[in-house]
Parts: sequence; C-alpha cells; structure tokens
Amino acid sequence: MFTGLCELTHLEELDVGDNYLGGALPSCLSNLTSLLSLSLDSNKFSGDIALSPLNKLTSLQYLSLSDNHFQIPISLQPFFNHSKLKHLYAENNEFYIDTNIESLEPTFQLNTLVLSGCGDCGAILNFLYSQHDLEYLDLSHLNLTGEFPIWLLENNTRLKTLSLVNNSLSGPIELPAHSHMSLEDLDISNNFLDSHIPMEIEASLPSLLDLNISENSLTGNIPPSIGDMELLQSLDLSHNNLFGSITPSIGDMELLQSLDLSHNNLSGGIPEKLTMGCSSLSSLILSNNNLQG
Repeated sequence: MFTGLCELTHLEELDVGDNYLGGALPSCLSNLTSLLSLSLDSNKFSGDIALSPLNKLTSLQYLSLSDNHFQIPISLQPFFNHSKLKHLYAENNEFYIDTNIESLEPTFQLNTLVLSGCGDCGAILNFLYSQHDLEYLDLSHLNLTGEFPIWLLENNTRLKTLSLVNNSLSGPIELPAHSHMSLEDLDISNNFLDSHIPMEIEASLPSLLDLNISENSLTGNIPPSIGDMELLQSLDLSHNNLFGSITPSIGDMELLQSLDLSHNNLSGGIPEKLTMGCSSLSSLILSNNNLQG
C-alpha cells in the first residue's frame, strides 16, 4: 500500500487511521517531506519509532500514532528536530525509557500531547520542562513517580486539560503561585496523593469545570471554599480518607451535575442546602460513608 503512496511527494495530509494495516513503517515514507498531517492511529503498526522514517518528516504539525504496537522512547527525542510539531497523539502503544539520551531540548512547542498507555516511565519527563504552549496534556497510565508537577501549570498558562490518572504521584496537591485562569479539566485520580484538599483551590483554579481527585489518600475535611467553584460541573472525591461533615457550601454550586463522595469517612447528615441548591445535579453518590439521619 505505502509503495504507491510514497510517490506522492507533494502530499500534505495523509490519514490511514482505523484500518487493519500492520508491520513496520516502510523507509520510503521518508520521501513525504511535505507532510503536515499524518494519522496512523488504530491500526497494527509496530517497530521502534526511534528507527522509523518519521524522524525525517520534520514538516509535520500533526501526528497521530495512537492505538498501535509501536515502541516509543518516552523522551520523544526522535521528534526533537520537528520544530513545527504542535499536536502529538501516541496513547496505547509501548513506551520505554531511553538509555542514551542526548542533553538536547526539543525544537517543538506542543499544544497537544497524549502519551497515556502502558509503560513504566519513572519521573516526570524532562522535555516537558521546556514546553510553554500546552493546552491539552494526558500522561495517564505511565507509572510516573514524584510529587504533583505544579510546574506544568505554572509553565503553561493556556493549559485547559491535565490528566495524570493512574500513576504513582505522591505528596500533597500543590497549587500554582498565581491563579491559573485556563484550566478546565483536572484529573489526578488513582495516585498516592495525600494531605488535605487545599483551602485555596477555588482561587487558584477558578475556571475548573471537572475535578477528579478520587482514589488517593487525601485526609481532612472537605473545605467550605470548594463551594465557591461556581463553574464546576463534575466533582469526584471518592475513595479517599476524608472525614467530617459534608460542607453545606456544595449547595452553592448551581452548575454541578455529578458529585461523588463515596468511600470516605464522612459523617453527619446530608445537608439540606445540597439537595435544594444543586438544581443541575443528575448524579449523586454518597455510599460507603458514616452518614446518619
């Protein structure tokens, strides 16, 4: 199939996604140096990206490798010379830690990066320290370690979505020094984060629509300030060690559609203000607590 395509040297967009194509990418793919957009997702391609012809396609702005059998170095060093690359999707492949990483910084400034999938990547990826234009970042299911990477928010003021689900992050939830006005979706569920829910969360993240901190080791009370998150539509604090009463201030969240406080140690009754104030609520889960009344 690619033999004929490789002759189309003026091609700027190629999408062969969602097929049954497989094997290693042919070397002749490097002839397509005019490509701006390449979609190979949802196939059966394999091979080490570090040795693939993709290294030569430095005009790419959009690249989707998702849902294949590629081996991808987690440093993304094969793409460091792709200065025009803005959107990279590579979830559900096999990621590995490079052993011979040169001390270089990437020439790209990404807007979108999705690397979620199977892997064991250790600490948060070094090349991310040089990124300042991210708007969507998903690093879920990579077994990343270390503390909550607050610098990702501080360095990327236009970041709208941050997903770090199912990693091994530990320590307290940190907040940016200055309010982050762009973040709408934060999912840091299924980690080892502990300590309290920060009191200043509303002031630091005033644009949040969806917040998921479930399946961690958070303790303490639900801070009343969480009721000031007036744009929030979904809140999941389940499967933690939260205690005390359900703060009535949640009833001030008129746009809240989904609330899950299950599997904690919450006590007392269900605040009347919650049932009266959350007029948009369509899902309420309070099971496995110590509620009375």
